Amino acid sequence: MQEILDAIISTWQGITPVEFWAVLTSIAYAWLASRNNIWCWFFGIASPILTMYALYFYFNLYAEVVLQFYYIGMAMYGFYTWKFGGVKHSEKPIEVWTIKKHLQMIIIGLLLSVLLGYILNNYTEAASTYVDSFTTVFAIFATYMTARRLLENWIYWIVIDTVSIFLYAGRGGYFFALLFIAYTIIAVYGFYNWRKQYRLKNV
Repeated sequence: MQEILDAIISTWQGITPVEFWAVLTSIAYAWLASRNNIWCWFFGIASPILTMYALYFYFNLYAEVVLQFYYIGMAMYGFYTWKFGGVKHSEKPIEVWTIKKHLQMIIIGLLLSVLLGYILNNYTEAASTYVDSFTTVFAIFATYMTARRLLENWIYWIVIDTVSIFLYAGRGGYFFALLFIAYTIIAVYGFYNWRKQYRLKNV
């Protein structure tokens, strides 16, 4: 236990100002999204910009930088969709998908995860390739679902964040595992809060 606490403290002490604000804006985005507050998308833009800066200048993870452009695009799309995606360009309400549509997305996501995992496992030195591919692919899908204001996005996030806890803890990244515990709690709250709002408007 002491080893875990020491690792968390060490990571926290070594965090750069850019990383600190990236984490803070990311948590703010998740919390506001769970509250169904459209201003989450402001932080949804700020967080990947800060993350992109850290990834490029501190870690040289250029592929991850490209992924941040997707998140910025989805944040802009999400703000527009939430604000004008309803009937006659009104505010878009919370919606749900059919089981069939979810099954299609899950099957496609699993196939892409296996394909990406195979590529990373055989052609790179990446660790936990299949699990990492799973969380990456489904995070892309879940972000799109959030932008579409779909209730079930939170179920996807609960699974993704829970898997990420064990992914980072297994690699000794206890600080980030702790962070994903917070994300999981927010996702659970987001699901129940959105479901309550959805039911109030669809009774």
